[in-house]
Order: sequence, then structure tokens, then C-alpha cells
Amino acid sequence: MIEPMVQEEKARIEFSQRLALACDKAGLPAHGRQAEIAKRMKLTPKAVSKWFNGEAIPRRGKLQELAAIIGTSSSHLLGDNAADGISEGHLIMKDDSYRVDVFDIQASAGQGVLVRDEFIETIKSIEYSTEEARAVFGGRPADHIKMIAVNGDSMSGTFEPRDQIFVDISIDCFDGDGIYIFVLDNDLYIKRLQKQHRKLAVISDNKKYETWYIEENDFFSLRICAKVLVSQSRAYRFHS
Repeated sequence: MIEPMVQEEKARIEFSQRLALACDKAGLPAHGRQAEIAKRMKLTPKAVSKWFNGEAIPRRGKLQELAAIIGTSSSHLLGDNAADGISEGHLIMKDDSYRVDVFDIQASAGQGVLVRDEFIETIKSIEYSTEEARAVFGGRPADHIKMIAVNGDSMSGTFEPRDQIFVDISIDCFDGDGIYIFVLDNDLYIKRLQKQHRKLAVISDNKKYETWYIEENDFFSLRICAKVLVSQSRAYRFHS
């Protein structure tokens, strides 16, 4: 009884490995590939994840559908045919878009936080080709990137009122000197943070605003919402 179970487990693991390699060759990015396949096959992400995790092999009908999406054969995925028949990168061409949505500042800041007039919403989303997005955002996943328009003048000289800024919301702690959107004592700020020994300098690039400091014993009150990557006026300007 034990040996057949071992063989079944081995078959599932080898299937998951061939499936991952086939997706790689087809150009289906590792980040989000399970969700994309689930959407195309009208299945739950949990069901599809079992194929990638070596927990299950799809039944014949679903196996053929899966193979067709990737551009290979079910026999290749099962290990019966070494030739995969995949047109390399063909799925990249089918989904050549990268969408950046507006940053929901209030939701990110949390209840009770005073969201002043530092930000405005001007557009809901922007779509880029994957090639352009890679050049601008350095390969970061689209769901990490959000945009918002600046309204205040405290960072004037770096970006101006109504400039679009693009932020990485996956950065939720101090990640080196740079411009951050953060909450401190229920107030929301967009400022340059700079580490100075045991404190953080809070710098407005507009020199009419004074620099102030977050002391080490106040770090627990600091909550990073996002780090600014790029701003766009007439041209992109990189900040980190």
C-alpha cells in the first residue's frame, strides 16, 4: 500500500514541476499565474493551486483545457511526451497590459486619520504596456503600484501640485532614505524621510517648510503607507 502512495505523490510533484516550467516558457508570470488560469478555466484559485503545489493532477477534461491555455499537450504535462510544443512567450503577447489604479488614501490611512488636502483624485487608472511598465516600475507587480495626484506644495521642487505620483504600497516600513506617505499621530503626510543616527528627519523639499524630527521613542507611532517611486508631470522623475 505504501509504494503506490509514494508513486502517486511523485507523479503529482513531477506534474507540478512540468506545469511550472511550461508556464515559464509560455510567458505566464509566476506572480498571478494561478489566478489567471483559474479565471480562464472558471475554477477557484484554491483548486488550481493544488496542481501547482503537487497536491492533485486535473482530470482528463480539465487537463486538456489547461494544456490548451498554456499551448502544450496533456501528454507533455503528464510526462509522456518530452516535446512541449510551446510557442515561447506567446502568453505575454496575449496580455500585454499593466494597469495602475488610484491609491485609496483614506482606506490606507485607516479610520480616524485626518486626510488633509495634500492629495486629489484626477483619474482612476492608467494602463501601460508590460514593456513600458517594466522600464518605469522595475518589474514590480502591478498590484504593488498605485497612483495619486499631489495637491499641496510642501514637496514643491520635486513634484508640483497636480503632478501624478506612483507609490509602492508593499513597502510598509522605513526602507532607506526616500519620499514616503505615512501616518503619525493620526495625521497623514507625504515627506522625505532621512535617517540621522537614532531619529528620522522629516523634510519638505519646499524650503519654506522647516525640517522636523521623529525621535526613536516615537517610532512606534509611525505607520508607513507607501514609498514614492516615480512622479509624472511632463516627464518621469525617479526618487528611489
